[in-house]
Amino acid sequence: MGRLTRPAWSLPLVFVAFARVSAGDPPPAPSPGSASGFEQTELSAPLEIRDEHVLAQGRLTLPATSPDPVGKGVTRLRLSYLWGNSFSWTQDLPGEAPRDRSFLIDGETRTLDLTFTHGLGARADVSLRLPLRWRGGGSLDSFIDAWHRTFAFLGIEDGGRPSFRRNAFRVEGMTTAEEPFSWNDATGMGLGNAELAGRWRFHADTSSVALVARVSLPTAQGPFADSLGAGLQLVARRPLGRAWDLHGGAGGTIEGDTRVAGVAYERARAHAFAAVVFRPWRPLSLSLETDVASRLVADIDRYPGLHWLVNLGLKVALSSRALLEVGMTENLLSQLSTTDFALYFAVSARP
Repeated sequence: MGRLTRPAWSLPLVFVAFARVSAGDPPPAPSPGSASGFEQTELSAPLEIRDEHVLAQGRLTLPATSPDPVGKGVTRLRLSYLWGNSFSWTQDLPGEAPRDRSFLIDGETRTLDLTFTHGLGARADVSLRLPLRWRGGGSLDSFIDAWHRTFAFLGIEDGGRPSFRRNAFRVEGMTTAEEPFSWNDATGMGLGNAELAGRWRFHADTSSVALVARVSLPTAQGPFADSLGAGLQLVARRPLGRAWDLHGGAGGTIEGDTRVAGVAYERARAHAFAAVVFRPWRPLSLSLETDVASRLVADIDRYPGLHWLVNLGLKVALSSRALLEVGMTENLLSQLSTTDFALYFAVSARP
């Protein structure tokens, strides 16, 4: 059977090679609502990159996020674009003619998000996220093959991609009840589920701690299944000297619908993340983040239960009121259950 692995140390070593520890006293807390405070709060936060794997695209997830609200009376607009590629298989032989195929997931997803956040006070804010989604065969296969060849010295494997059709969309396989399923015709564009979120910071000293609640509303259209879901997350940030911030969080989600197009999903999932943000200069921050989640689907034959990936990110302050965000996703250990490769771009602004 196919097995696709990645060494856990590869990407963290790349990050560490470009960063040096900066010791000193913790930075002063930003002034809520001020332009400079907005900039500092944004630069200290990790990128909120979701796992837009083909099977996970319509489900509620809990991304890495900061416990710090945007500030009293502050409105933040974020326009983000996540372009991901999913490729995984479990079968006796790589390629298009196996004798025994448990599943083949091969395709691309693109998500354009518009998120409105407004500060209710120094301790709380609310958000509305509106996603526009697409999925299909895409065009990233040649780029990803070149990426794997370039960084083969890090142990990054190609997963047998050259043995399969290029830029095709296939989501097919067998359930644990030995019933076939196929999403091969479920391509195209449509609205995703709208998401409401509220953040309440209940502790703010050297460290900040907050609760983040999310509700996914059944507004999806096109090839995407709508569902009602809810999630709760405990997140924290602790400064490490003047240039470093350590973030962590854990929580869970629950979904109303457990069956989508012949595939049974888990109703409840656990999510956790850890991230370190390094600010070498005032207008710039670098971030390294890892996300882990429990089982997504319940009945695809031999589909893994652990979802674990790593995100690298960069933020640049274009002004005291606007930031540019760039990130990428890679697998930490296995691409069988998470996005294989993704690019992320966003602009955050305070009007």
